[in-house]
Amino acid sequence: MLKISSSFSARLSRLAFLLPLTLGAQTELLTVTAPPVTAKRAEPFVFKLNAQLKEGLHCNTNKPNDELLIPLKLTIDKGGFDVVKIDYPAGKNEKYSFSEQPLNVYTGAFTISVTLKARPGTPGGLAMAGGKLRYQACSDTMCFPPKTVDVRIPIDLR
Repeated sequence: MLKISSSFSARLSRLAFLLPLTLGAQTELLTVTAPPVTAKRAEPFVFKLNAQLKEGLHCNTNKPNDELLIPLKLTIDKGGFDVVKIDYPAGKNEKYSFSEQPLNVYTGAFTISVTLKARPGTPGGLAMAGGKLRYQACSDTMCFPPKTVDVRIPIDLR
């Protein structure tokens, strides 16, 4: 029978614990972050959702040039805040070998601005608004299945 030293076994178990985290980080096609925002209870406020597509990928804008394409779409969960408006950035028209017409897409880093307003009765203090960003990432040769990313917006409501 093979005997494994306890120090090797401990190192191996730490490595096994980190493996899923490493694999997850390598497969992310799009990451999103929302810096904390301070807001006044009775006034609309804007937060910026920063998105970053993996190099070499693109996704359709919220208004693609073809109705059959999957648009990028941000939804904010029902909670203590109402959505006043969502401002998507302008996309770029780019030509790809698989399409006869240029596609209106996002590449690299882009920012979505969202205006929210606290609902009457929403308690002051630290809050977390949530939402989902749906997109479909593609390369020059293939498209990945559509994916939805959870969005968390830290808010200091005064």
